[in-house]
Amino acid sequence: MGDRYFLKIICPKCGVHDDDVYYAPTCGFVAWQCKCGHTVDLEKYTGIGYEEASNATEIKQMLDEIQ
Repeated sequence: MGDRYFLKIICPKCGVHDDDVYYAPTCGFVAWQCKCGHTVDLEKYTGIGYEEASNATEIKQMLDEIQ
């Protein structure tokens, strides 16, 4: 479980704008495909990786505290 991001993307190949891109690396939503067929790696595009988006450490800490 982790953070989800709603992004505005500009395709680096054709310049098309998409204002409704979903990025959730901990759920496997890690790429976006433009209408032109070009695929964008959203981790590279945003600079936000799995570790930055994951809240697994915080959840483990909370569970440890209540046990």
